[in-house]
Amino acid sequence: MSVEAEMSVLGCMMLDDEFCREAIDSLTEEMFSHQKTRKIFAAAVTAYWQGQKIDGISLIGLLPEEKDTLLKLAEYVPTTRHGPEYIQIVRNDWQKHTISEAMNLIAMEAVYKTPEESLSAMKELEQEQEILVRAKKESGVSFTDAAKELIQWLRDARETKAIHCGMRALDRAMGGFLPGSVAVLCARAGGGKTDFAINLAMRAAKRGVKVQYFTMEMPASQLMQRVASYITQIDGVKIRDKLLSPQEIDGIENILKGFEESGKIHFVEEPHISLKEVRRNMELFRPDIVFIDHIGLMERPKAKDTYRALGMVSNGLKQLALEKKTPIVELCQLNRQIEGRKDKKPTLADIRESGDIEQDADYVLAVQVEDISEKNLSGDAWADAEIYLLKNRHGRPGKFQFRWMPQYHTFREVETRYG
Repeated sequence: MSVEAEMSVLGCMMLDDEFCREAIDSLTEEMFSHQKTRKIFAAAVTAYWQGQKIDGISLIGLLPEEKDTLLKLAEYVPTTRHGPEYIQIVRNDWQKHTISEAMNLIAMEAVYKTPEESLSAMKELEQEQEILVRAKKESGVSFTDAAKELIQWLRDARETKAIHCGMRALDRAMGGFLPGSVAVLCARAGGGKTDFAINLAMRAAKRGVKVQYFTMEMPASQLMQRVASYITQIDGVKIRDKLLSPQEIDGIENILKGFEESGKIHFVEEPHISLKEVRRNMELFRPDIVFIDHIGLMERPKAKDTYRALGMVSNGLKQLALEKKTPIVELCQLNRQIEGRKDKKPTLADIRESGDIEQDADYVLAVQVEDISEKNLSGDAWADAEIYLLKNRHGRPGKFQFRWMPQYHTFREVETRYG
């Protein structure tokens, strides 16, 4: 394992605050192979979250016994230009080491386990191996080969397989949900993220897209109340409290039958679903797009802390999206820090619990709605809503105006310009 890369990461952290955050989001203490680098990284993380500046003086104050090493680190790299490459080397080395150890453990335990149990353990490692192989292949592509691939793609007259949601400004900004991409849809609790996800899912299903929706926060029956309200534009409270006329019930039934017969949408109701179960359900239904509502409620593997455990879930979903060439939309919470800001504008740092969620995402969409606690939203009334495209790996970020009608669980796009 590359101790030099680990030292370079630490040196870059001491030079640049932004890189420091990137390193803390991307790496964990156990990814450092050497005792000294692991110790220094752990001290830097502690200092960072305490609001201290990460430089040689502050770290020497925390680790006086490592003064000689820290002085070397401060001069180890002259610039942070290659910082992301050092991070990737550390991650790759850690992944290879982890897989090697796991393989050895499987071989040792094979004596005491059935062949089926050993095979199951091997399959759990398969995804990590595929990612490493893919990374190795991609790193060997020449400029000439890459250029040929681009020209071939540009001349290919076939239509792209991107999933469009029918919201014109968003589709134009993102290019649709591309195969293998991960989109994060986030908001504060009660901030409309499930309503927005339903709008995206039902619009896609109406366009002939096969949608699989994993719901963990509410039963499928409650989710269907929102779907029925959205489709029929009948007040959700009337549906919830069953204050409907026989004609309204017949209307809901007839409209829902159209979606049922098309077989384009499939709900999976699980209080805590694992990555394995997500994979199994995807293989059974073969969806064109997947919604996870929400990632914070998924079953987490054993890890040193919850931060890392959720990061492993995020990494696993990204690997699954790439493997199946299927876009995955992950719903997640924004933390309370946003409430303390005057403009309440969301940022990537507001995503709750794990920086891996942001790191793995191709798109990050944040829903921000006005305070409706004192609004009487009935009939055609609406609340102003803004959708912030905070991260867009395939284009520029942007802000889009919507009208939220929570009585119908509906978001309506306000025509805006992008680009």
